[in-house]
Amino acid sequence: MSSSWARAAAAKPASSETLPSQNRTSNLVLRLGDAARHVTRADLAALAARWATHLAIGALLIVALWVFGASELPLPDAERALPEQGPATGSRAIPETPSSVAQRRYLTLSAVPYTVRVLRDSLPMGEPKQRARTSVLEYEVREGETLLVIAARFGLKGSTLIWANDKLADNPDFLHIGQKLNILPVDGAYHTVAAGETVESIAKQYKVDPVAITGYAGNGLGASQALQVGQKLIIPGGTKPYVARNVFSFSGQVPTASKKGTGSFAWPMSGSISQGYWQGHRAIDIAAPLGTSVVASDAGYVAVTQWHNQGYGRMVIIDHGNGYQTLYAHLNSYSVEAGQSVARGQVIGHCGRTGNATGTHLHFEVIKGGARLNPLSFLP
Repeated sequence: MSSSWARAAAAKPASSETLPSQNRTSNLVLRLGDAARHVTRADLAALAARWATHLAIGALLIVALWVFGASELPLPDAERALPEQGPATGSRAIPETPSSVAQRRYLTLSAVPYTVRVLRDSLPMGEPKQRARTSVLEYEVREGETLLVIAARFGLKGSTLIWANDKLADNPDFLHIGQKLNILPVDGAYHTVAAGETVESIAKQYKVDPVAITGYAGNGLGASQALQVGQKLIIPGGTKPYVARNVFSFSGQVPTASKKGTGSFAWPMSGSISQGYWQGHRAIDIAAPLGTSVVASDAGYVAVTQWHNQGYGRMVIIDHGNGYQTLYAHLNSYSVEAGQSVARGQVIGHCGRTGNATGTHLHFEVIKGGARLNPLSFLP
């Protein structure tokens, strides 16, 4: 009985769990072979095309990330910082953090935006391009602005604003809020044609070649180059000679006991320089809060205390008795009177914004022989 059972058990086929590992491997190979025989060349081509598409998309993504990562994106117009109004002598530097450095890496100021955009439809392909402005803009002066700040905003020299605006030619130091200025598209001058003038005579006046006038598109001169009285011309690169303004002088008798200047000048007021000395501003402006004390820069006598209708407002002129005079303008109030002797450092008035001024400051001049000199050359 037991022997028959043993023979029956030996004759029974083994299950897949009891097959040796080499038999299972052989079966797997046979099945893979059967599946491979059913794969057509079309299937292989479709598979290859699919993988090629995936690889191409991945490559494009890598290139796009590299391009946008390497480029610098300009700030929107509303976030552009305006140019500084002068040396920020009292300002505190803000330390940069790693996050601010990273942000600055991508947010940078773009170029001056005053250009004319060409319509996309006029181009065969690609993004809209920009061309340079050739017309004259009108700009309204704002709070706290100076000639140099406005000129920098449009990428121009300060002298160009003077030579494009007749009202500034007589008083270039003084702006007032709401004043309308002509803004040229290029550095140069703006001329109104008078009777009898020609292109050649105008070019000679501004020291340029006549071609600079006739060849400029903004002037719209035809082949005849005929000029009309009252016509406005842009003079690219044109210059005007500086015309010195009259210097005030004391008409009364010089006080016999007046102090004499030492020749050593002191700062007339504490504050920060909001505008320096340049061709269109032969003085320095010192910004400070309303009512800040203004002192005599050197000893002398008060030659003038008056209201000046052409822009200075309340002003004081001190004659130092050694060929020098100093002028203090836009004062809120006086502390001295004409003919009074003053010492170096004595309070003569208080800071204000009287006359034509866009902010509270002291306008300070050093004068010798009718010439306005750079005060920074005399101050310690």
